[in-house]
Amino acid sequence: MAEMLKFTSKAYLLGVSIWLVFGSAYGQTIKFRISLETPTIIPQEQDILAPLPGQLEDYVNNYDWTGENENIIIECTASLIVETVTSRGSEKIYRSQFLVSSPSGENYYDRSCEFVYQQGHAMSRNRAIFDPLLALVDYYIYMVLGGELDTWLPRGGSKYYNMAQSIANQGAISNYSAGWNDRLEAVRLITDSDHIPLREAKLYYYDCLYYVEAKNNKENALRLSNLVLQKLEQVHQRRPNSQALKRFFDAHFNEICGLFVFAENDNFVEQLSNMDPRHSETYQQCGQKLRP
Repeated sequence: MAEMLKFTSKAYLLGVSIWLVFGSAYGQTIKFRISLETPTIIPQEQDILAPLPGQLEDYVNNYDWTGENENIIIECTASLIVETVTSRGSEKIYRSQFLVSSPSGENYYDRSCEFVYQQGHAMSRNRAIFDPLLALVDYYIYMVLGGELDTWLPRGGSKYYNMAQSIANQGAISNYSAGWNDRLEAVRLITDSDHIPLREAKLYYYDCLYYVEAKNNKENALRLSNLVLQKLEQVHQRRPNSQALKRFFDAHFNEICGLFVFAENDNFVEQLSNMDPRHSETYQQCGQKLRP
């Protein structure tokens, strides 16, 4: 296990932005970057929001989100697209879309966000009232952490999914409830019993890539690739329209064929195509490469 941590497939094989910092006291677990788009609001409002990306990056990057796993640094990117500004009493309500992504494919597209913001907005963790902007960021950081840490340890992200669910519960009963029921449903979905095999499949997926690319170990690669298919099939049989399963395939359909370089037949092509018909052409091309 120590050897795998030293030579993890995500860092070594895929060229994504996860680094291991051995022997360092550096405790940050998230390296966060966010872009702001304000194409439809007036210049005055654009000026008010201009400092927001830097403030949010400081808010995320200057905090130790886990208190453990300090040797893992995960790069997370986000985009905040502000579409409208309305007034509610003395507050300005910004309605937006929010996109977030991470190396292992924890990619979310939230189309219904609302938050309040003013110049000098306090980015504080010790807040007495619900802050819809910081709650949104906290929620998605914990969702990303949950998914990422599931790829390191069996259900390693459970603690962070629980934190995300707690935030979503607060949001759903707050004065800024737009989108929070959907966020609550998203975290309940990935943590329900039907999706445990998907969380297990993520762990086997990266272990398998490690044995394919770093070790060229046919026996372990075949065993783990079969496990990945079995686990994904279990989810598909129980929840064929699962958004979490769809998100997994959307993130990995181009690279998943790498699991099957030692396959003795192309049966995996049909299995993947049945579970993920939108990308069946890619899977067919993989099978063709295996045929003599």
